Amino acid sequence: MTNIFALFRHPKELQDLTSDELQEKILTHPVLIDVRTVREFEAGHIAGAVSIPLGQESSVVARWPVDADVVLICKTGHRSQAAAGALLAQGFQHISHLKGGMDAWRRSGKPIE
Repeated sequence: MTNIFALFRHPKELQDLTSDELQEKILTHPVLIDVRTVREFEAGHIAGAVSIPLGQESSVVARWPVDADVVLICKTGHRSQAAAGALLAQGFQHISHLKGGMDAWRRSGKPIE
């Protein structure tokens, strides 16, 4: 039986980004993937982000090469860690996530679409 909590552990290969670091990284045009629900995404997201809810990582694998620079975003940082684990298992090499998720982004006063 799979331990559900193991899915939300921070993979050692996953890079944490603060809101300021992500805002700077956006200038290099990484693939921004929002893993929240479609409803959460539609309520407000970072400009340029693509909605691919947690559990649909096969869509990422089908759309981008494993050497793509991918940044994962969720509400608090937990679902993005789970998505990172799935993508790392598929061979992705450059995965980071917004530490603290959209909650941290909003607290920092950064723009939301």
